[in-house]
Amino acid sequence: MFLGNPTRRSFSSLLRRANILAGFLLGIAFFLPGSPVHAQAIIATVNGNPITDIDVDERMKLLRVLHQPASRDAALQSMIDDTLKLDETGKYKLKASDAEIGQQISREAVQLKMAPEALMVALEGAGIPEQHIKDHFAADYQFLTLIEAYNKGVEASETQVREELARSGGKSAAGVDYKVNQVIFTIFPSASPAEIAARMKAAEQFRTRFTDCDSGLSAARSMEDVAVRETITRNSLQLSEGMRQVLDKTPVGHLTAPQRTVDGIEMIAVCSKGTSSDDTALRDQISQKLLSAQIEADAARKLKEVRSYAVIVVKK
Repeated sequence: MFLGNPTRRSFSSLLRRANILAGFLLGIAFFLPGSPVHAQAIIATVNGNPITDIDVDERMKLLRVLHQPASRDAALQSMIDDTLKLDETGKYKLKASDAEIGQQISREAVQLKMAPEALMVALEGAGIPEQHIKDHFAADYQFLTLIEAYNKGVEASETQVREELARSGGKSAAGVDYKVNQVIFTIFPSASPAEIAARMKAAEQFRTRFTDCDSGLSAARSMEDVAVRETITRNSLQLSEGMRQVLDKTPVGHLTAPQRTVDGIEMIAVCSKGTSSDDTALRDQISQKLLSAQIEADAARKLKEVRSYAVIVVKK
């Protein structure tokens, strides 16, 4: 269960979680008996870099998952754009790490209003090779990083923030503040499935007895192999939609349903919640939204410029 920044996840972490959820591996179809093998045909070049018919086939699958136009021409144009982005950012030695690719996938998932792991499951389920996924999101991440570098030091003006704040409803739109504690029933790495199930049952039983934070957290701290983290305050604007819904549905003084995480069996004690009197989170969100819109517009202009002097050959 994540209360921090939902975008700070690596590609390998997302892939691992998606494999656990879906129960299948990327690219497995290529190794199944009877899987067809197709010869690749080069259908376009971008500054000498080839794009094959198989590249376009895979891109059509990816675009469908991302709910974007997925005709062959749209897929070809998407491949051309990615090739240009990788070419341009390569001049500056930009190369996205797995963690950065994971961040880009998470950003895309937010726009699609789905969990990053769910997006990975959908991409895998479409049969898209891992390298194709990585190349696409690396191209987006690297190109945005380049545009952000051009905009370094640029911030939304106070006038812009105030105007957007007024349109959003002012301080009344500042969101909800939650005071919470994470309660974790720890699990040893060597734990058997039966031991994990027993810990889950113990967490469920403790949850039914937890009716207020004062006595409940005190009881949790006295239990063996149970960790209680320090109280933190999170504004609803800083949380994912899924986490907001979970906290909203949990009454004050109670625990959220236990979930298996990398740390063990985790629950969140909701100790208070109410309308925020501080609009800092809202102002930060507005400022980031305005800056993101500017960066996206600059990215579109830059890509159009790069296209204008690129050598693009499409075979008929």
